[in-house]
Amino acid sequence: ARTKTGDDQVTVNVALVRDVIDHELDGVRDVVAAKVDTYTVKQQRAARIRVHVRRGGDAVTVLDAVDHAVSTLDTTLGQQLPVLVHLTGGTRTALAKTTRVH
Repeated sequence: ARTKTGDDQVTVNVALVRDVIDHELDGVRDVVAAKVDTYTVKQQRAARIRVHVRRGGDAVTVLDAVDHAVSTLDTTLGQQLPVLVHLTGGTRTALAKTTRVH
């Protein structure tokens, strides 16, 4: 799906946003998974990044990695996209293995 963002009507491919975030968070040990959704807030597109953190994982390290991923996204897009980051944990993250196979 394609979305338009900002006053200059730049088209942003949502799949690109997901790919950049997934790529940047791929090597972070305490990240089990990440999902990206987009929403319209006050007639502007925004992204919500939900990051599933391993139980007992270091939230500060994960937030630093997400911050770096968002900076990379901004550089890739050539503009800042408003982002809401939501860290989650729970049974799924407690049972997840440290090593992920893609």
